[in-house]
Amino acid sequence: MANDKPIPVPPYLPLKTFFGALDALREVVPSRIDRAIWRSQSGATQTQIMVTFRFFGLIDDSDAPALPLLEKLAKADEAERKKLLRTLVEKKYSAIVALDLTKMTPSLLSEQLGKFGVSGDTLRKASTFFLQIAKFVDLPISPYLTVRTSSPRARKAPRTQTQSSLSGKSAAQSSAADGSTTAVNLKGGGSVTMTVTADVWKMPSEDRKFVLELVDKIQGYQQAPADKKPKEKAAGQS
Repeated sequence: MANDKPIPVPPYLPLKTFFGALDALREVVPSRIDRAIWRSQSGATQTQIMVTFRFFGLIDDSDAPALPLLEKLAKADEAERKKLLRTLVEKKYSAIVALDLTKMTPSLLSEQLGKFGVSGDTLRKASTFFLQIAKFVDLPISPYLTVRTSSPRARKAPRTQTQSSLSGKSAAQSSAADGSTTAVNLKGGGSVTMTVTADVWKMPSEDRKFVLELVDKIQGYQQAPADKKPKEKAAGQS
């Protein structure tokens, strides 16, 4: 009869999150590992941590910790953790490591990780985790795996400190869509800076109304001194 044991899902969380999960066990490793240990993390991240622990054999099917391995990993310094994790990586990713990482391409890595039953965004994240941990444990990898495969973005012109005031709501909407910053000099000294990074065209109506009201108040404050100067001068001449 074929082995019906499910294929373990490979880790697909950031490596630093995995290290943080281990660090949380540095003081004591409980008799059962569960999500409550990482209460500050979201439910999705807690699930990813459990998946990672299970993949590396740090917990069994009943979530009992694998001792003394988990304790050693949790309490280890960087050098010792690197040594312990290298052994785990070479064991748990043995089929991939056996293909010679120094000659591997991104597509081949994705193909091999896909055999664990992951796809789409999870596969992409699993590839990122593998490369991060391979680098951490000093596994030699192909230069093809270290090159960005995303298309380069157009370089934006650097922003200057001089900020032009917004002219009306239509101008505010156009600038806010790409990200806009304006600075207001206060009458008593100092300044206040407002930055809009959200796309105003996609904002809920309540948010858009709030932002545009702020824009109107800033414009009114900026224009007030200019409107009052002529009157003050006329009063002095009379």
